[in-house]
Formats: sequence, C-alpha cells, structure tokens
Amino acid sequence: MEMGRLRGMITGCGLKMVAMAAMLIDHTAYLLLGCGILRALPGEAPGYAGYYQMYQVMRCVGRAAFPIYAFLLTEGIAHTRDWKRYGLRLGMFALISEIPFDLLCFQQPVCLDGQNVFFTLLLGLLAVKGAEWAAGRASRAQHYPGEKSSLAWVVAAGLGCQAAVFLRTDYDASGVLLVVLLYLLRKTPLKQCIAGFFWLLVTEGRWHYAPGLAAAFLLIGLYNGECGSKRGKYAFYAFYPLHLAALYLIYRYMDATYWAVYFFRQ
Repeated sequence: MEMGRLRGMITGCGLKMVAMAAMLIDHTAYLLLGCGILRALPGEAPGYAGYYQMYQVMRCVGRAAFPIYAFLLTEGIAHTRDWKRYGLRLGMFALISEIPFDLLCFQQPVCLDGQNVFFTLLLGLLAVKGAEWAAGRASRAQHYPGEKSSLAWVVAAGLGCQAAVFLRTDYDASGVLLVVLLYLLRKTPLKQCIAGFFWLLVTEGRWHYAPGLAAAFLLIGLYNGECGSKRGKYAFYAFYPLHLAALYLIYRYMDATYWAVYFFRQ
C-alpha cells in the first residue's frame, strides 16, 4: 500500500465501478437527452426546462469518469509487469471502440473529427514510459543529469500532447497531461488530487462541472492502494464499446419512434 493512502476505503475495482457508472450517465445524457429529447423539443415546451436541468446534472456527474480512469492508468503503469502488453491492450480496445464512438458522437460509423478516450490513455502511457526511458538515459549522463531528466519529461509530455491534438482524441492534450501529472505526483496523494482537480477544472473551462470533478478526486483520495477483485478484468474494457453501441441503438429507436408518431399525426 502506498504511503499516505487510507486503508479500507475504496479499491481499484470500486473506482472502476464508479467510473463506469459515471460514464454511462454522461453518455446517456449526451446522446439520449442532448441529441435526442432536447433537440426534438422546442425551447418553449413545458418539459424542456426540466429535461435541460437533468441533462446538466447528468453531464456533471459524468465528469467523474475520466479522472478516475486516468488515475487507474497511472496505477497500472506503476505496477504492471509488462507495460508493452498493457499498451497493446489499450490500443486494441481503442480500435474496437472507434466505430461505436463515432456513431455516438457523430452519428456515422467512421469520422476523423474525434477519436475515443482509449487513444488518449494510450498516449498518456506512451508519454510516461517514453519520459522514463529518456530520463533514465539522462541520469547516466556525466553533465547535468537532473536538468536532462526534467527535459525528458517535458519533451515526452509535449510529444504526447501534440499527438493527441493531431488525432483529436477525447480530452486531447489536457488528458495526456493529466496522466503525466497524476503519475509524477502518485507518491503524494493530497497534492495529486488537488493538482488534478484544478488542472481539469481550468482546462475544461466549465465551472459548473466542479462538483463532478471534486467527487472524482475525493474518491481517488480514498483509494487504499489495493486492486480489489480481478474477476471480469476485460469486462471493464469491453464495457466502453458495448455501452456506446447500446446507447446508439436506443437513440436510433427513439428517433425512429419520434418520426413515426410525427408522420401519423399529420
């Protein structure tokens, strides 16, 4: 167990469950409420204000998902026996998830305007491991090893951010830098949570999302350093593309039902 963690509060498995629930709530709000009900209802409709408030609350809850996943990634990087295999797994699910992600976000099977969050996490992993490799080389240098190690982290993080912006990944550069930040501060949990919270709050630029972000980092602060149950390990990965596909099918059903009712009322 890492120094500074509170024993017996929440395991890695518990954090994954919270992140999955928050992500499902967020994507449900985005697609079924934002792209569905709110788009279909006129702004002056009696129920519009209620649906809009529900949409805002659900999106706020959804802000808890990414910081938890980013934190769990840093824990995985720190403790995995084979980071290349870990990265391969992230890359595989990034490719599997891309069509469901494009359907949910852009309503088309292939769109280059944005890539799913697995790509962001993969770039975060590569940035951290690239920085560690370069910093290790620099530490053996005869001149200014400390400065060269710091430069290695800056360069690796910068390259990861550029790749995220170029690929237009979910959370883009701010997501990659969050992974790097949480990894560097992993031995000081309080600083890790405070820095992560303010980093996302500022880069998101949406202050009404603060409660969701605060809840995420509160739970991260209560992590006890234990992974918890390992059953259903790949189910946590598979949940992402599966829930995206399911929500899209529900959305298409709602859309078809709306137009059928509209047609028969004419």
